Amino acid sequence: MKQDTETIPGDGVSKKLKLFVTLLTVITFIALVALFTKLATKQPTPKKKALAIAKPQSSQFLLDEYSQVGARLINVGLTEQAIDQYIKIWEMQTTGTLARANAAQTIGKLYADLGNCQEALVWLFRAEVSDLGKTLPLQPLIDTCLSKVRSKISDQ
Repeated sequence: MKQDTETIPGDGVSKKLKLFVTLLTVITFIALVALFTKLATKQPTPKKKALAIAKPQSSQFLLDEYSQVGARLINVGLTEQAIDQYIKIWEMQTTGTLARANAAQTIGKLYADLGNCQEALVWLFRAEVSDLGKTLPLQPLIDTCLSKVRSKISDQ
């Protein structure tokens, strides 16, 4: 069983193949070093500043949208869905503003209309605290809900 020496290389892998693999390894290493260097020295993009500048316009648009959708939902009798819209308005407003107080008052009134005076009182009290100028007519609705809640408690 003598094999032909021409079919079995005696020296291992050919020099051309060694050179090709070594060249590809060097090119790959250089490319990876260049990529990591670029990523490490990359300046942060100023996307946050652009978003902060555009936010007041988009948030005002969203507030108007939520308000219009909420009003339409009330008109068609979908009170719970309208409450969700006004809660979004309330969350977007700055603390202590009349707009926040108006949203809380609307939510409280909607909960009272649904007969859920306990939840209505939470929102009416929030409206009362936010309405620093005491311009909203909250007290009659608060008194009505308080009497209903107290009568439920005394019935138990």
